[in-house]
Order: sequence, then structure tokens, then C-alpha cells
Amino acid sequence: MKPEGSPTLLELTARSERGDADAQYILGKKYYEGDGVEKDVDRAADLLKSSAESGNPAAQYTFGYMCCFGIGVPVDKLAAIRWYRMAANQGYVEAQYGLGFMCDTGEGIRVNKMEAAKWYLLAADKGHPGAQCNLGNLYFNGFGVRRDKAEAIRLYHLAAEQGNVDALFNLGRIYETGDGVERDDGKALEYYKEAAFRGDAHSLLNLGIRYLVGNGVRIDESLAAKMLTAAARKGDDKAQYLLGTMYYGGTGVEHSPETAAKLFEKASFNWNDQAIYHLGLLYLLGDGVPQDDRRGIGLIKLAAELGNDEAAALLATRGEPHH
Repeated sequence: MKPEGSPTLLELTARSERGDADAQYILGKKYYEGDGVEKDVDRAADLLKSSAESGNPAAQYTFGYMCCFGIGVPVDKLAAIRWYRMAANQGYVEAQYGLGFMCDTGEGIRVNKMEAAKWYLLAADKGHPGAQCNLGNLYFNGFGVRRDKAEAIRLYHLAAEQGNVDALFNLGRIYETGDGVERDDGKALEYYKEAAFRGDAHSLLNLGIRYLVGNGVRIDESLAAKMLTAAARKGDDKAQYLLGTMYYGGTGVEHSPETAAKLFEKASFNWNDQAIYHLGLLYLLGDGVPQDDRRGIGLIKLAAELGNDEAAALLATRGEPHH
């Protein structure tokens, strides 16, 4: 049931065909999201582009986003920047943040931290939590702006109050290390827990390690495994590696070399040298995987090339050459 007073699909279609930019935007978003109509990103792109060309800032941003990620149109980062800039110049906050992010990361444009800070500031002043956090990063590191850790922390707090997980994690790290504030591990733990509750993989990893070794909390191997499992499912290679060692040793989980091998393999896709080394050992032993000396040595050589000292030492004892 549509909200009272909102236009019907027929009304929106008729207005769109007459060139009504607002109707084109609303209808385009409906096709983009599959809201009341069958999802059709190609139709959405046509409508949103027409609206954007008529100057609608929301459409300019949304169509720019589609260009950025190739949704309904070919990937075109330069076009995305052009549309973001049009919307940003009209004060559209998401476009200001998006443009800042692209300047910050060099996505489709040369990295320009000063330009990034300019757009982040405009969006941050409007309360955009992502912009507040990323502008905080620039201040904390002195990229594009004068280094000012106090200003960075203020911005992190503003973003954290809105639930931004990156800001929550950053505050946790700052209070854990005492970098720019008086060290307070209790506060750090609170921020990590809040970020972990919201699904932040870095905080889940941090808490998992803390519960595993008893850093600031009572040792709880079962809870550590749960935290690391959640982080591993989000693709964190360090969590995948640590969880693998727990399955191999039966620490907080049932002993399972097979599960350990699978986790080491997942972490190895992100070039985690410890995971690659331990997976190599499993192949040498035939533990959890079929015994395969050639594959095992190959993995251990790769780990050594990535700087793993244990792998290099093992190769030396076996008289195996490596670069």
C-alpha cells in the first residue's frame, strides 16, 4: 500500500515522460531498488540520467554511483566523478562524501588529500558520519591538512555517536595505545565491543585475541572462537589464520585438522604468510589434507619469500633453496 498522498506508478510514469525531473528520480529509484516494480537497473539508469541531466542533485549522485560501480551502465569512474561534482556543488551531502572518498583513495582520479579534506569537511559539517571519520583520519595523520590529533579525535567521537564502526575502532585503538589521549584500556574495550556488536571485523579480531590471551578480560577460549569466527566470515585473514590454529589445537573448539586446513587456505588467498606456512606443514604431514611433499614445500617456500622466518628456518634445515 502506498503512503497517502504519494503519486501512483502511472502518475510517476506520465510525469516522467513529460520530462519531470523529480518524477524521473523517484521512478528511477523504484526501478533501481525494485520498490513496487520489478527491479530493472537499465530502466533505472535511463530515468536517473534524464533526471540528472535536468539538474536533480539526488539523481546526479545516484547515477554517478551507478557509473562508479557499473550498475546498469558500463563502469566509468570519470563520469562518476563528474556527476558527483555536479551534485556536490549543489550541496548534496552523499556526493560531497563520495567525491572526497574518490580524491582520498585515488579512485578514478589522482590522489589529492587536500581536495578530499575540502569535500569531507563540507559533508562532515552536515553530520555525515563517514566524512567525519575519514576527515578525522586525515587530521590524525596530517594528510592534506595540518596534523591535529585532538581534532581527529573530536571527529571520531562525532562519527562514533552515529554508530560509525571505523570511528569506533579508531577510538578503541587510540585509547588502547594512548596515542593523542591518556591511555585507557577500559575505554578501548568499550569502543571495540560496540564496534564488534555492529559487525566490525577489525574489532571482532581484536576482541577475539583479547579473550584468547586474557588481555584486559578474563580468558574465554570459547568466546574468542566465536569472535574470530565472525571476523573470519567477513574475510579477515588474520582471524582465519588464528581460528585455524585453534581448530588444529582444539582450543575453544573441537579439534579438526580438516577445518584448520580450510581456514589456512582461505587466509592464504590474502597472502597471509603464517597461514601459507602452516598449510604447507599440513601437506608435509598429511594432516587434514592429503600428504603432498611437493605442494607442502612449495607453500613453505612461498611463505619464506613473503618474509616468514619460521618457513625460512625450516627450509634451511632441510637444505631447500629459496629466494
